[in-house]
Amino acid sequence: MRTVSVVLRRTALVLTAVFACGGLLFALGYAFEDPGGGRAVLLAAVVVVPLAALTALAALRRRPALRVLAVAVGLYAVWGVVALFVDLVDAPDLPMIALVLALPLAVVGLTYALRAGVLLVVVAAVPLLSVVSILMRESDGEGPGLGDLLGGSTGVVVVPLLVLAGLFLLAGALDRGPVPDRGLPADQPLTKVWASTTVIGRPADRSRP
Repeated sequence: MRTVSVVLRRTALVLTAVFACGGLLFALGYAFEDPGGGRAVLLAAVVVVPLAALTALAALRRRPALRVLAVAVGLYAVWGVVALFVDLVDAPDLPMIALVLALPLAVVGLTYALRAGVLLVVVAAVPLLSVVSILMRESDGEGPGLGDLLGGSTGVVVVPLLVLAGLFLLAGALDRGPVPDRGLPADQPLTKVWASTTVIGRPADRSRP
C-alpha cells in the first residue's frame, strides 16, 4: 500500500506543478497584454514571490510549511468570503491565489498527504463558493448557467484541484492517516527525500558503501 501511496503523491506533485505553473503563466501572459506595463510587473511579483517562498519552505521544511500553509489557506478562505460582498480586485484573484497555494501544498503532500489533500479541497472550495454565489444571485434564468461559470477561469481551476486533492486524500488513506511515510521524512530537504529512496516507498539501504 505504501508503494501505491508514494506513487500517488509523486504523480499528484508533478501534475500540480504542471497545472499551477502553466495556469499562472497563462494568466500572467494576459496581464502583460492588458493592462501591461507596471501593473503587469507588479502582478507578476505578487504571484511569483509568494509562490517561490512557500514552495521553497515546503521543499526544505515541510513540518513548519504545513502550519504556514494552513494559516494561508484560512486567510484565503476569509478573503473569498469577503469577496462575495465586496469587489476587492478587478481580476480573477481567487483562481490565481488557488494556483499559488496549490504547488507548495503538493510539495507538503509528499509527507503529509492527507492534510495536504484536505487543504487543497478548501482551496478549491473557495472559488467554487463564488460560482455558487453568482448562481444564487442570478437565479432568474437570465444569468450564466453552471456550465458557463465552470468553463471560465474559476471552473478551470476548481475541477483539476479537486482531482489532485483526491489523489492526496487517497494516498493519505492508504497510509491510514497523516503519518509521514518512512521514505519521505519531514525534516529533510526535498532533494534528499527523492535521493533517499532507491525503491519507491522504501528507504535506501545505507549500509552499502
